[in-house]
Amino acid sequence: MGKYKPARGKKKGSGVPPQGLPCLILILLAMIGTALVLYMVMKNA
Repeated sequence: MGKYKPARGKKKGSGVPPQGLPCLILILLAMIGTALVLYMVMKNA
């Protein structure tokens, strides 16, 4: 474990990584879906 060094000098991970894009889309869709459900419940209440 002594030879492990975290990669701090690379600026490659500053933006959104390609594998993180589907997760971001899923979170966005969940937020929109929750807002729509809450809107429908409040409208019909």
